[in-house]
Amino acid sequence: MVYIISFMVLFLVVHFFQDSILNYFNFTVRYNLWDTNLFFTISSLVICFHLKFFSLKKSLQPQLGFIYLPTLFIKGILFFIIFQSSVFGLDVLSIVERLNLLIPLFLFLGLEVYFVVKIISKNEV
Repeated sequence: MVYIISFMVLFLVVHFFQDSILNYFNFTVRYNLWDTNLFFTISSLVICFHLKFFSLKKSLQPQLGFIYLPTLFIKGILFFIIFQSSVFGLDVLSIVERLNLLIPLFLFLGLEVYFVVKIISKNEV
C-alpha cells in the first residue's frame, strides 16, 4: 500500500506541477504528459511489486540486485515501443519537451530506487 500511495502522490504532484508551469509560461508540448507520467508511475510500481514478490522467495533473495538491473532496459524498450509515434516520431524535441520527459523520469526512478534499496537491504540482514 505504501508503494501505491507514494507513486500516486508523486504522479499527481509531478503532473499538476508540470501543467501549472507550462500554463504559466504558455509553453506547449506535442505529446501527452498524462500518458508519459502514467507510464513512469505504473512501470516503477510494477517493478517494485515484482521485486518485493521475488524477495519473499528465499532462493531469489541473493539475486535481487541482478533481477532489478534488466528492468531498466525493459522499461526503456517499453517506453520506446509505446511512445514511438508520439515522442520519438517528432523530428526535434524542444528543451521544454525534453525537460518534461527527463525530470519525471528521474523523479520516478529515484523513488523506485529508494524502494528497491529498502527491499534489497532488508533481505541482506
